[in-house]
Amino acid sequence: MRSTRNFSILKHVKILSLFALVWCFATVAVWAQNDSRLTRSINESWYFHKGEISLESKMDFNDTGWQPIAIPHTWNNVDATDDEPGYYRGEAWYGKTLFIPEQFAKQHTFLCFEGVNQVADVFLNGNWVGQHKGGYTRFNFDITPYISYSAKNQLMVKVSNAHDKHIPPLSADFTFFGGIYRDVYLLHVSDVHFACDDNASSGIYISTPSVSKELAEINIKSLISNQSSKQRHIKLENRILDHNGKIVVSKVKQQTLTKEETKQLVFESFNLESPELWAPDNPYLYRVHTKLEDADNGAVLDELIQPLGIRWFEFTADSGFFLNGQYLKLIGTNRHQDYLQKGNALVDEMHIRDIRLLKEMGGNFLRIAHYPQDEKVLEMCDKLGILASVEIPIVNAITEDHEFTENALQMTEEMVKQNFNHPALIIWAYMNEVLLRPPFKLDSKRGKEYLQNVIKLAEKIEQKIRDEDPSRYTMIPNHGAFERYVNSGLTSIPMVVGWNLYQGWYGGRFQDFEKYLEKHHQQLPDVPMIITEYGADVNPRLHTFHPERFDYTVEYGNMLHAHYLQAIMDRAYVAGATIWNLNDFYSEARGYALPHVNLKGITGLNREKKDTWWLYKALLSEKPIVAFGQKHWKIRGGVLNKKPYSCVQPVEVYSNAKEVELFHNGTSLGTNKITNYKTTFDVPFENGENKLEAVAQTVSGSIRDMNTVDFRLIGSNLKDLKLPFSEMNVMLGSKRYYENMKTAQVWIPEKEYTEGSWGYIGGQPYKAKTRFGALPCSELNILNTDDDPLYQNQRVGIKEFKLDVPEGKYELTLMWAELVSDVEHEKLAYNLGNDKINEETKERIFNVLINGKYVERNLNLTADYGAEKAISKKYKVVVTDNNGIDIRFEAVKGEPVLNAIRVYRSF
Repeated sequence: MRSTRNFSILKHVKILSLFALVWCFATVAVWAQNDSRLTRSINESWYFHKGEISLESKMDFNDTGWQPIAIPHTWNNVDATDDEPGYYRGEAWYGKTLFIPEQFAKQHTFLCFEGVNQVADVFLNGNWVGQHKGGYTRFNFDITPYISYSAKNQLMVKVSNAHDKHIPPLSADFTFFGGIYRDVYLLHVSDVHFACDDNASSGIYISTPSVSKELAEINIKSLISNQSSKQRHIKLENRILDHNGKIVVSKVKQQTLTKEETKQLVFESFNLESPELWAPDNPYLYRVHTKLEDADNGAVLDELIQPLGIRWFEFTADSGFFLNGQYLKLIGTNRHQDYLQKGNALVDEMHIRDIRLLKEMGGNFLRIAHYPQDEKVLEMCDKLGILASVEIPIVNAITEDHEFTENALQMTEEMVKQNFNHPALIIWAYMNEVLLRPPFKLDSKRGKEYLQNVIKLAEKIEQKIRDEDPSRYTMIPNHGAFERYVNSGLTSIPMVVGWNLYQGWYGGRFQDFEKYLEKHHQQLPDVPMIITEYGADVNPRLHTFHPERFDYTVEYGNMLHAHYLQAIMDRAYVAGATIWNLNDFYSEARGYALPHVNLKGITGLNREKKDTWWLYKALLSEKPIVAFGQKHWKIRGGVLNKKPYSCVQPVEVYSNAKEVELFHNGTSLGTNKITNYKTTFDVPFENGENKLEAVAQTVSGSIRDMNTVDFRLIGSNLKDLKLPFSEMNVMLGSKRYYENMKTAQVWIPEKEYTEGSWGYIGGQPYKAKTRFGALPCSELNILNTDDDPLYQNQRVGIKEFKLDVPEGKYELTLMWAELVSDVEHEKLAYNLGNDKINEETKERIFNVLINGKYVERNLNLTADYGAEKAISKKYKVVVTDNNGIDIRFEAVKGEPVLNAIRVYRSF
């Protein structure tokens, strides 16, 4: 939402010209052939100040408060990922000097922003140019009246990402990074040009209202602005060119433009016989070249090139989705615009890489969630053949007032007009999980009133979309409260209903997923359905051979996706499904195995491919594939369980072949049949390097994948001279393995003590209590460590930990964190009640003895160090007379605990 009133703040602020001079042609520039239109980035040489600035103060950009930066930029890439609760949500300023040569004085200049989160006020030479509300859509301002040509121009942008109850989103399971985080451009056009002020669209709208294999109808609407002071006679030419640049059809129309008139509509319609159809396996793009000429002298005034993909599509409630008359199961992912340590301030190439990653996996569908993203995203979907939906960021709840409604409708119009010409786009969406966090109890009188207002807003947005673009479908994605959405009437408004389903993760069992699908199909038989979200949090550092809900292991995530995928593929009426998410993304309020991150991505924050990415590639790839699962688990460990000296552990292999043979250190372990695109081998890992090779036979020959594992084998008898004891790392109260990739360590699960070996005596695993039962580990963000998983489990009431190690000098590291505390934490609605219930805090005091000597007396974790904080204590121990190591815990008050232990033999 923006306005264009002008006023001067020069009388309030003396702006000093202290920027470095920027020559305009030192930027990326794209010239039209006739020099009538120039678009050039101005991302370089900006200055940044976090905080408010008084209008009466002197803006000295050389002060220490101003930092030199480049765009894209966010001020939250550090503070939203540290251990301090919260992150800066407030005002900040950006400044830059512009030098615009005299040659542009006869043109009109627009300042174009691709994305600023979330409110931007723009000033040029002290003049307020305008304001834009909303952090995810593009906006333009005509700055022509304020420019000093061939001189320094001071550009200032005030940005705020502060919470505003009138601007969606109000809350969400992602971090609201503030800043100018997408490209900024200057656009120079002649006084007669395609409209630049129609919600920052191209001013040209291309549609294909009727398409068949034999004939395609193509409509082109051009909005033309005449900003000159006289009537103009123009010639508008539309040419459609094929993939090779050959003109297949063209038309020329004469038009008279009224002086100082903006957005005059010119309509053209074309018929194209035997069109080449756009599809995922053939993303054929025509080009629409639209040119304005002065009808009196033939001068080119403006010209643009837009993509044209010719296709038709249909969603059905019974049979799913059809593209160009052919059934197509839509399978893909959602996507957030985050990257490791960068927040949302990504360069174009990072957006491009993500869409290529989806295509490489074999995906054909992208839900752009929960907001419009960089224009490169849909551009790549067009080019690579990935169908897409995009939505405005109404998430969880609404504000029931006129201003919120107007902002939502403005965002809707911007979204539709800015993305109108992308053939990949088939769905406009809005109101993600809008009944997840209602501010009132929905069965109360006030709650019913709130529901009515939600419905009214949905109907207004729905009508707005259908008025702007009747050719595409609409969708509302809902969380899994079926009756809540059906009874409210929300499922009857959009053309497609999306469901965000997490059975077997946030609650229930895997089997409840297909029951939910059947329930929709039976009770909403006329409503097409897409599974818009599903998945589980997975941290590649965590593994287990006993997967449990909320353990964050690779193996549990693999189980969930395999089950869901089969259910989705077996049901034609499920039009499609998008995994949550393509990538891990930042969510500041989260704890879990990697704090501040939602770990449901099938790739990491750095786009490292998880097992689930390979599972989908095996299903979706047309080329033969064989790939190891758990491939990033490079360091394994375990206790000898097979003679003579090995530890048998499972290894998964993904493939679309019929069978796979596995070799371990050159020896075949046999051939397994592939079921549902994967198989599991039991591998006898030996101490040290283990080379694995998976081989599948195809019609064109053999394909293979290689993997090398460093295995840390621990003897069942710690005094076995053939397997000398050197070190061991154990997680107490846990069934998980944890690989610390930075320190090249592996932590193995606990076991009970047996004579001659090692283990705990007494106690029970800590279980985080929730409304839906206990979870296998804590969800707390443990402070003062990057190894949260080591501290999120513990054995409560432990009596002893014994190790029958041989004589020698040892270093013992005991690790603790108090997991029961009265620290208040934000309840995440997205957890659907799985947040830890606050437990009654009781004073916990205990002593620790090593081989009979007190090393800690009256240890009180909360009083001495604070709850939810990592404590690591190292003790040096000499073992003689074959006494081994005996660590005893004496209760003074409450029950002793131990979270993890590391034992290292010096010699």
